[in-house]
Amino acid sequence: MFSTSVDSQWFPTCAVFDCDGVLLDSEKVWEEIQQETFQQFNIEPTAEILDRLVGSAASDLVDVIVELTDLAGYSEQEKEEFYRSVAKQVHESEGNIIERGLETIPGALDLIKKLSAVIPVAVASNSSSDLLTNKLTKFGHREYLTAWVGAHDVENPKPAPDLYLEAIKRLDGEPSRTFTVEDSHAGAQAAQGSGAVTFIFTQNRENAPSGDGYFDSFTDPDFLAQIDSWIERLKAGQE
Repeated sequence: MFSTSVDSQWFPTCAVFDCDGVLLDSEKVWEEIQQETFQQFNIEPTAEILDRLVGSAASDLVDVIVELTDLAGYSEQEKEEFYRSVAKQVHESEGNIIERGLETIPGALDLIKKLSAVIPVAVASNSSSDLLTNKLTKFGHREYLTAWVGAHDVENPKPAPDLYLEAIKRLDGEPSRTFTVEDSHAGAQAAQGSGAVTFIFTQNRENAPSGDGYFDSFTDPDFLAQIDSWIERLKAGQE
């Protein structure tokens, strides 16, 4: 299931990938952590809240917990202490996500290797910056990347475009010539908000965010043929 609306003459000069749900199959584990946290604080999240947290940063979960907790009667100091305690718990849970059974997405690392041989590649993720570094190191992505940007490296995480703008800046790239891959609505909004060309990795096209291209496997022959055609144009332009 590959399709794209990108002009046939376009090709990228740099690439930026999301991490969770694109490079690593970690969304299910993050959802489990969210559910456990809600239970600990006796909160029943609505479907709307859960949708809002797809592709979110840990700080977004903290904000939701505080938002849904009845703090009437709390002093300002008590509210601040509660926020800090929730933040500490959430970030500790996020930090343990690697040990909870993360797996790589088939073919994603191979694509990064292929692209990094011809253009600079980065990762832009709502993961905390230290955790992102640990993930990319453990699963072998780090050595093929020019840069990576986590939630603590910018003022506003996804869905704001800050992460992508910072990653593109670190690659000395131009947004309009940047190839990005996302899987969530928040991530797609961030990537497209930066001005980058955004492909959506999804198993469900009907519920997928809008993008400039869609694919459901990093090993899809049609998708890889598109990548190869870009590389050929890049090499031709360098001759």
